[in-house]
Amino acid sequence: MADIRTTRLHLRRPDESDVDAIFSACQDSDIQRFTLVPVPYRREDAEHFVRVVAVHPRSSVWTIRTLLDDTFVGVAGLRMADDVGTLGYWCAAPQRGRGYLGEAVATVVDHGFTVVGAGTIRWSALLDNVASARLAASLGFRYIGRRTETAHGLDEQVNTAELLRSDPREPRAWPAAVVGPNP
Repeated sequence: MADIRTTRLHLRRPDESDVDAIFSACQDSDIQRFTLVPVPYRREDAEHFVRVVAVHPRSSVWTIRTLLDDTFVGVAGLRMADDVGTLGYWCAAPQRGRGYLGEAVATVVDHGFTVVGAGTIRWSALLDNVASARLAASLGFRYIGRRTETAHGLDEQVNTAELLRSDPREPRAWPAAVVGPNP
């Protein structure tokens, strides 16, 4: 898996040097509330993520860091099954609101279609994760609806969306109940 550089970011495979940053970021109550990371999130969970999850043969996972000063921003990745990729991402609290995650995720989506060979990329998030829904809508994902996903032994209701390789990468209107008023 190759490193990717954008205008402001460096995306690379997570390694041991990222464990502390991932562990620290995942102490954030919003990451624990809006994603499916283990709660409580222990250092061992960050080590497992770097050593096992990020190197899975069907996964392309990147840590996101700034080019300017190598500040840790977050994580984004795709898990492939046939030609369908499942997208996941989160952003460390101090880096939110700067557009870094949107820049990184758009790049991961492009990589999924052009390099990995995905025909479809799917997104899902817990129902109250409005920020993630707004990002997916801004990248052109088409809202599909709600479904139940099982993670860590729990059944959770999630919103779902998908983007086809042939779809335009233009923002889409989603229901206000998903993205909130005036996204």
